[in-house]
Amino acid sequence: MKHEIIDTVLNVSDTDITFDGIYEKPYIPIEYMADIKKANLLIIPNEGFRDEGDVLFPETTREFFDFIKETAGDDVIVDIAVSDEDFQCIELHSAAIEVATIIVESALFSIAINLVSSFLYDLIKKYHRKAEDTSAKVKIITEETDKKKTKMITYEGPVSGVKDTLDQVAKDLFSKDKV
Repeated sequence: MKHEIIDTVLNVSDTDITFDGIYEKPYIPIEYMADIKKANLLIIPNEGFRDEGDVLFPETTREFFDFIKETAGDDVIVDIAVSDEDFQCIELHSAAIEVATIIVESALFSIAINLVSSFLYDLIKKYHRKAEDTSAKVKIITEETDKKKTKMITYEGPVSGVKDTLDQVAKDLFSKDKV
């Protein structure tokens, strides 16, 4: 079955979402706060999906978390910003693969891009799909820890375009800061 992909949508914007702000969210389990604060790549839920207070993750979140733990190097410390008891997935039965939203330290942004891209390629291989015929939804928040400045990068388009598009975003974002 071929899924037609009409457009690629890329949005890069300033955001007020920070690691510190996430630590104050009511869904963060106090008993795991010390571990969660160690993470430099944190998987965060979508809030208020249908009802006020909903805290939900895309259906591939556990696979994504396990993939990062298995494939990322020692530099990446990953965690999920919710307790196991409160973890809830939403299955939208969409043709698009939605990757869980992550917030990452800017120094690891390129690594995060590689992890997301590799995860998507593994999934489409598992589903016997083609990268150019499968849509993906990716949201990455990158924080410059010293400046507490964050950007939200949202990509919707073919899996085949994720890596190149996000690599270009990284180049554009971080080359401006060096000038």
